[in-house]
Amino acid sequence: MNRPAAIVTGGNRGVGEGICNALASKGYNIFMAHCGEGDKAIRVAQRLQDNYGVRVETFDCDQRDHNIGESLMAHALDAFPSISLVMCNAGVGLEKYMRLIHPEEIDFVYEVNFRGSLLIANAAAKYMMKSGIKGTILFTSSIRSKTPTPMDAIYGGLKAGLNRAAQSMAREYGRYGIRVSTISPGCMCVYPEGYEDRDYTEEISRIPLRIGGDGNDIGYTAAFLASDEAKFITGVNIFVDGGVNCGEDYWSEADEYTASHGRGTFVIREQTCE
Repeated sequence: MNRPAAIVTGGNRGVGEGICNALASKGYNIFMAHCGEGDKAIRVAQRLQDNYGVRVETFDCDQRDHNIGESLMAHALDAFPSISLVMCNAGVGLEKYMRLIHPEEIDFVYEVNFRGSLLIANAAAKYMMKSGIKGTILFTSSIRSKTPTPMDAIYGGLKAGLNRAAQSMAREYGRYGIRVSTISPGCMCVYPEGYEDRDYTEEISRIPLRIGGDGNDIGYTAAFLASDEAKFITGVNIFVDGGVNCGEDYWSEADEYTASHGRGTFVIREQTCE
């Protein structure tokens, strides 16, 4: 079977693992990039191959490398003859007040989350343009690109920057049939290593849908954006967050008011026009 192939960075854990799972379930072969976690990547790759019959190749790399774009694409094209979907998902978090942040921390998050992702995306776009492939390039952004907290000036600010950069790339490469967009996850209940017992109850209580998401939700969104059903969609940022981006949740206050005051009555008087 001639399967499509996708690159997923940071595909060996958390949201990235869910993205790989969703894409594999849709029939994609996967080129999974990771940073220094070979054993974990191989375990995930084996599970995907066993479950879905796809081929998964792993690649150890560092997104801070100035040559990451060309290097990643070269290795991916050694593994697969053609790449039609690139999911720039890898990133690092930083929750810290600005008054406590060191310049080195800003540089690290910028190099991995912003510069590295753009270098990979641009190398992919140039490859697709030269090869005549009308492919899709996506970035994992964040709800924090829109809804700030006091401790995410760097992380959230750079994610907002990715959204804006993707729009420019959508304009630049659209004429070649290459679509570029971002996906912004909200609360992802991924239970990373070391936090297997984490309780997401409080976060879920603030989500309008009252459920948490996982990496598969991001992967299924990516699969849709890469499909023919989305052939007229580019330059967008899709929130996959259970509705959190819609604003604050006032339902608890409304329920409390109704419980203490009752619903009351509202009468509409009949009117006639003569």
